Amino acid sequence: MRLFRSLAGRLVASLILVTVAFGIAAATWGSMTLRREINEAMDSSMREAARRLLPVVVDDLFGRDPLQTPRRLAESVTDDEGAQLIFQVRNADGHVLIHSYDAPPEPLTPRLTPGFSDEAGWRIYTEAAVSGTIVVQVAERETQRGKETLEAATGFLIPMVVLTPLSALVAWLVLVRFLRPVTTLRGEISARHGDNLAPIRTEDLPSELAAIAKSVNSLMRRLRMALDAEKEFTANAAHELRTPLAGALAQTERLIAETRDEAAQARAIRVKTALSNLANLSEKLLQLARADAGMATGGPTDPSAVAKLVVADFEQHEENRGRLRLELPARGTVKAAIDTDALAIVLRNLVENALRHGAEGGKVTVRVGADSTLSVSNDGPAVPAPNDLFNRFERGATRSGGSGLGLAIVARILQQVDATLTLNSPATGRTDGFEALVRFAAS
Repeated sequence: MRLFRSLAGRLVASLILVTVAFGIAAATWGSMTLRREINEAMDSSMREAARRLLPVVVDDLFGRDPLQTPRRLAESVTDDEGAQLIFQVRNADGHVLIHSYDAPPEPLTPRLTPGFSDEAGWRIYTEAAVSGTIVVQVAERETQRGKETLEAATGFLIPMVVLTPLSALVAWLVLVRFLRPVTTLRGEISARHGDNLAPIRTEDLPSELAAIAKSVNSLMRRLRMALDAEKEFTANAAHELRTPLAGALAQTERLIAETRDEAAQARAIRVKTALSNLANLSEKLLQLARADAGMATGGPTDPSAVAKLVVADFEQHEENRGRLRLELPARGTVKAAIDTDALAIVLRNLVENALRHGAEGGKVTVRVGADSTLSVSNDGPAVPAPNDLFNRFERGATRSGGSGLGLAIVARILQQVDATLTLNSPATGRTDGFEALVRFAAS
């Protein structure tokens, strides 16, 4: 059934059905015409045989004494085409005077009517001479005519039966060849995505497909303009927000330190929390803008060195001290085909998610594998790891804060370097916890 889902399969099937239908109609019409022509040719042969035989018979009869019993010839008469013919020579009263070797001694017809007639499975031609006193009848079995017609019909039906599947194969090969540009265009369109919006070449495409490719190029051009505008707006907005947010945070911290009113201090703390969340969102938007700009390619980079720096940076904060555990390969140096800054962004987001969404005060393990893998796992109960967490601004069922951009940024960066991100819960080799496993392509 998969064959008929393709355009080539449907075209070939349609061509075969049309060819077979017209072939059957042509064979039926041709068989009827062939039968008529063969009958006419055989009738003509019978008439010619009778007219050639008649003078010989007349001379033979008038040169002999009258006989009381019919005389049978020793050999049969065969026409030029090899069809077996018999004959009888009869007088005006209908008595058989002479007959061929394999002809019956009884009269072929009860009446002597000149011309063609059909009698008891015989096709008979009657020709009279000497004022109707001598009559020659040449006959042929109708089964012989059917045999000749069948052989002739088989002669042109067999090639048609053999050539029909061959024509289907040729049609399939021709269609596959002519539809190859469609496959090429499909592959070109499939290769286009957010990182590859290059126009499709139309010079080598047929005019019909070139028009489609031009429409796709126009669509991608508008899409690229929209994406560029979105990236530019995100980057500019996040960048412009950094300075006023930093100033507002500083003023809020000063207000908390200077005020002695507990209610005002509580409100200031809430304002600081909101500003911190907004500053964090601004930082994430900047990271996302950099990821969309294609900053991941580069390297090779040593993941162990980057992991040391990131872990050390997190441990500078009081709330994270003692919670991070770093595991590095026992020997050798691991290399990953990714930019150093991009790897740091990936690792920071993964560690931040693990700290925020893990068990309160639980450990977070950062592991660099010798097989070009990097994993971040935390303590806590096993939870589902839905794939929609990779969507932007998508957050799981958690009470912890966050922007919902961390995993989206990680996935966007890893996509650019052909690395994969897998979420496992429970973590590998454990019955609990949550793990983010990154596998880098060979450097």
